[in-house]
Amino acid sequence: MKKSPLYEIHLDLGAVFGDYFGWMMPKHYVNPIEEYKFAKTSSVMIDRANVGKLRLWGKDVIDFMNRISTNDLRGLTPGTGAVTVLTDEKGKMIDVVNLCLLKVENGHQEAILFLSPGSVEDVKSWFDKLIIIDDVKYEDITDDYVIISVYGYGANEVISSEFKVDHKHFLDISKMPLYNFVRGFIIGNEVFIVRVDEFSSLGYNLVCRRDDAVAIWKLLQSKGLMAVGHEVFNVLRVEAGIPSFGREITKDYNPLEANLIKFVSFSKGCYIGQEVLARIDSYNKLQKRLVGFIIEDKKGKLKFDKDAIVFSDDEEVGKVTSVVYSYGFQKYIALGYLKVKFAVQGEKVKIEFGGDRYDAVVILPPFSV
Repeated sequence: MKKSPLYEIHLDLGAVFGDYFGWMMPKHYVNPIEEYKFAKTSSVMIDRANVGKLRLWGKDVIDFMNRISTNDLRGLTPGTGAVTVLTDEKGKMIDVVNLCLLKVENGHQEAILFLSPGSVEDVKSWFDKLIIIDDVKYEDITDDYVIISVYGYGANEVISSEFKVDHKHFLDISKMPLYNFVRGFIIGNEVFIVRVDEFSSLGYNLVCRRDDAVAIWKLLQSKGLMAVGHEVFNVLRVEAGIPSFGREITKDYNPLEANLIKFVSFSKGCYIGQEVLARIDSYNKLQKRLVGFIIEDKKGKLKFDKDAIVFSDDEEVGKVTSVVYSYGFQKYIALGYLKVKFAVQGEKVKIEFGGDRYDAVVILPPFSV
């Protein structure tokens, strides 16, 4: 199992570790409830070394990515980025990725593609299948770089006070559009800062070389940022209704079902899966939709974290994909896919697993805590 370059720091902070797609990452530290409260009221940071990263280069990078994914990427310029969905011929999801264009010189393009944790091999295999005559090359740099994500109130001030950039057009990082980035230095170490919104909270991904991660983490910690583990990160993700690879993002579902229509272009022309998605949209043929659930009547720990079946009366109407305990609601909440007919705010359903049935209420994400 892989370890983050920050592993020893996490040990010193009292981390309890878990397996996150083959990476030993902090599940939580001393008190996950305090981590959650801090994330809601102040600034926090999380080690996300397990996020996949590919470097792409060649003359056809943008054209290639535009032809194999859902968003319109043709207007990207160096310093800008976009989230897009890799879909197969049936419009089903391979991954949701963030493409950041680094430079364009004499027709040569270079970009970094940030992937979901756990999706690297799937995406590489997909690229190997599709790159035939395109002038596109890639390398896996997942292990070479670390992402330290910073979120919450005051995050902008903490980063800005330490971030140095010699760029005459540089503006306040809080005014950067989502998914855009800027390159600069923190204590002399090169850092990419990418603006993100991964659980409906102001955030930045600080991307640095693995050998620089410890110094940058310690500096942020000295500025009062609390470290949070992946357990709390997952709770915040579910509360925001954000789909996750291997759960909501699989080849069983398409991006329209996953509420990712904002990353889908219906006007840019052909791409893999485009005909299927356009037909679903044009003829209003959406079969299911990603929704949330508040599980009402369960005391103690649930026996499942996904794959429970959702019923309305005796009709099977959906499937649960993620379950967490929300410290805000003080109840278990979940994400899952429901038939569109039942994807209605306040709809009462039953969730069944292992012969037990639990009362639940449908929520259209995000949850309001």
